[in-house]
Amino acid sequence: MSYTASLLGGIATLLADAGVGIYRPDAVIADPDTGIFRGVMPATPDRALAINDYPVEDGGGTDVTTGVQIRMRAGPDPDAIADLADLVRDVLHMREHYELDGVHVALSWRQSQAWIGQDTHGRMELTSNFYFRTTRPGPHQHE
Repeated sequence: MSYTASLLGGIATLLADAGVGIYRPDAVIADPDTGIFRGVMPATPDRALAINDYPVEDGGGTDVTTGVQIRMRAGPDPDAIADLADLVRDVLHMREHYELDGVHVALSWRQSQAWIGQDTHGRMELTSNFYFRTTRPGPHQHE
């Protein structure tokens, strides 16, 4: 599995193991469960997280920082989405020296968070951006 697939799949599994939601890549997740997804957020269930990556710092060495955006959705109650964001933060923020599907994470932290507002079904959404300082070897990196 690639670095990105391992990192994102590992984050989804870590969140699921912590009780934030359910991560089953090949299954349908229905209400009232909270689904954890990679890539696009599906129309259901009402409570969902979508995980995507973006590069932040990728210099010539093997130490990199990868940004991970976690888009979250809950019902119409703003407290429900705030509570979900707090759960995610509690799992990932300032966590040190751990493995995600073979990717060593030296440190992860929440960098920012912003309200998106309501979707067309009146469900509150927000996005949290986490940074992951990891080791990512490659054919042209210098150690």
